[in-house]
Amino acid sequence: MMTDEEFESEQLELSLLETLDHVLTRGLVLAGEITISVADIDLIFVGLNVVLTSIETAHEVLGARAQRGLDMQQRALTPVAPEAAPVSDTEGESR
Repeated sequence: MMTDEEFESEQLELSLLETLDHVLTRGLVLAGEITISVADIDLIFVGLNVVLTSIETAHEVLGARAQRGLDMQQRALTPVAPEAAPVSDTEGESR
């Protein structure tokens, strides 16, 4: 039989494994900014962006993004035919 401490330890390990699996499968982005200033004068600004994911997930996302970019470029370069205006009779009815 498991004691409460063993059960909690196992739950914590399982939770960490689930979290790590989720991060590697879906990805995680951390963003932060630090500004060092003296007398209200900003001296140093550091911006940090960290992406944590698996290589496979990164390739899938970048491939999908590249494909969307190609699709958008092709749509922008494809000429659009003007819509034909309806021809009307002398009585004002369109054909």
